[in-house]
Amino acid sequence: MQRFRAAMAALAFLLLTAGAACRTDYTDDAVEKARAYALERTKDLTEPQRNFIRYATPEIWEDEIFPYQPMAFEEYAHLPRNLQDKEPVKAPYHDFMASSFVWNPPGLGYSVVVIGSGERSMQFWEPLKLVYKTTVPVDKAYENARQTAVMYVMNNMLYLSEAERNRVRFSEAEVVRTDFNMKYMQKRDNIDDSAWESYLKSLSQDTGKIQYSLIWKGDDSDHFIVITGFGGETLAGWYPMSGMYLDKAHLDRFIVKNAPVSDNKEKDLTAGNGEEKAAPPAEKTETEKK
Repeated sequence: MQRFRAAMAALAFLLLTAGAACRTDYTDDAVEKARAYALERTKDLTEPQRNFIRYATPEIWEDEIFPYQPMAFEEYAHLPRNLQDKEPVKAPYHDFMASSFVWNPPGLGYSVVVIGSGERSMQFWEPLKLVYKTTVPVDKAYENARQTAVMYVMNNMLYLSEAERNRVRFSEAEVVRTDFNMKYMQKRDNIDDSAWESYLKSLSQDTGKIQYSLIWKGDDSDHFIVITGFGGETLAGWYPMSGMYLDKAHLDRFIVKNAPVSDNKEKDLTAGNGEEKAAPPAEKTETEKK
């Protein structure tokens, strides 16, 4: 009897330790899969860099794709039906995750990332692809300005083609200093100009407010989508005031030459010798094109 109790206690201990080790075991298996996958696809690296991948412990980047949501079934008219469970089963280790293993070999200058997916516990994890990734700090002021400009285009410049609107949504903007005369950048019919002119005057007196335009290419290679507004020196607080669809020659006239601009450049729009001029009253805005 004594031996039987000892055997049962040992069995219970083994079951507990095996259950507790599942997370570690699955992670180790996934790491080895990622390591083998990376070594097979990084033969362009030097041997010391490959040894770092071979022996170093990687970082793990994770993001949830969708949580584990089992459905309850009940037979109805001899057919199974899905029923919403009042208290859904919570099993976070079964959540489906995008999990990446990251190595940063010394002197390489970028990260080696093996992207894969599997359960949160790393069970069933499989590699999908390998990328060399350089981490660039986010320019929050630019990103906020770009998102604001995108919303302005989506809500106001409905005459743009679908390709142009998607280009604005999914590509980077060029940021330049401009000198448009904003007095004419609104529809003139039945509008009291006094409040608008007073607002523009306050901006001109505020030395901290600078006119910047965010620019995307149009379908025609010689035309550009231009969203103009005012913000701080680094685009902080930038807000759109006008949207235009301009040809290159017209746009060049209002770009402030030799002014510091954003690094998000797709094309040099400042070529040309045109002098800076005030915008004529005929400048078209999105309200006049409708």
